Amino acid sequence: MKKILILLISLFSWGILSAQLSENSQISLLTCAPGEAVYAKFGHSAIRIYDPDLHIDLVFHYGIFDFNTDWFLAKFVKGATDYEVGVLPTKYFLVEYKKRGSSVYEQVLTLNLYQREQLYDALWENYEPQNRKYRYNFVFDNCATRPYYMILNTIDVPVLCSYSTNATYRDIIAHYVGYNNWTRFGIDLVIGAEADRKAGNQGALSFPLYLMDEMATSWIQLSPDTIVPLVEQTNTLIYAEPKAVENTPFLLSPIFIGYLLLLLGALLTYYDWQRKTYSSWFDVLLFGSVGLMGIVVFYLMCFSLHPLVHANWNLLWVNPLLLIFAIIAPMKWSAKANRHMAYYLLIILLTSLITTAFAPQLFHAANLPLILLLILRIVFYIRKPISTIH
Repeated sequence: MKKILILLISLFSWGILSAQLSENSQISLLTCAPGEAVYAKFGHSAIRIYDPDLHIDLVFHYGIFDFNTDWFLAKFVKGATDYEVGVLPTKYFLVEYKKRGSSVYEQVLTLNLYQREQLYDALWENYEPQNRKYRYNFVFDNCATRPYYMILNTIDVPVLCSYSTNATYRDIIAHYVGYNNWTRFGIDLVIGAEADRKAGNQGALSFPLYLMDEMATSWIQLSPDTIVPLVEQTNTLIYAEPKAVENTPFLLSPIFIGYLLLLLGALLTYYDWQRKTYSSWFDVLLFGSVGLMGIVVFYLMCFSLHPLVHANWNLLWVNPLLLIFAIIAPMKWSAKANRHMAYYLLIILLTSLITTAFAPQLFHAANLPLILLLILRIVFYIRKPISTIH
């Protein structure tokens, strides 16, 4: 259905483009509340063009992507994903968010006719096939920043803003996804120290709800002594009960699972010590799993174009070397070399424990029991009695 709409818009756009907007036209910023899907958790922004005299009511937005693109997931992880600008009738845009159960807010902008026409023309030019793709960036170039700068670039007078936030990027992410759930645990695992610097106004506008607040506190300076609000009217086009942030039952939460694993690991270690055995299967699963996570963190930190994943101190404990250790730990023939590696990993893990208090990065609370479990099993491996491995 969407492809048919895009085709119809393309066929008749020459007629729409040839018409100048009327005095009764309006241009608005639309802000869509977050949805439940992972890609919808941060909401969405769009620009609405409404002209009742010319029967124009369209929405331009910068959130088109295709899951079926070759190597989509790998490109997204690396930060090499191309998004597109899309255009469709407002009623179809709203239907989508009504089905999703997300509120949609409209901020009608205080633009004169010349500015509205300039923005309208710029949006159509941006929609040209050779212009519509852009390299998506989670923080600096996304579905919120694109509409904002399209609006700002067509206003030929200064825009003043009194909006201010002391929030860090990690604080803003917490606003959208909550804390003690697996989504937040995964995000905290892959974002680094950059996420703990203050976002400021420029960084906050990357997030639709924050952008809406910023627009509401902005003014257009018409002369040295005259300013008018950038937003002349705010409407609620769709109202839905605000969704609570993701609420994982405590018994399934990362913190509880982390301490449960620590308890089970401690009991198994005590059992092994008493029986003079070594449960290598547990360490293979534990170190192997953490090592695999370490490969992902290492790749993001060193090769990803996403701005918040660099300088990630989590790499000390989700270390790719743990995967190698998981493979060689059960091997008796290399016991001496294995023990040397265990000492090396122990130093790294102890360092990671110290950095949870002193590093310029905030860590998820679920990290602590997992780090303690890794240290416990490494110490036991070093001191374990030479006996049966099972």
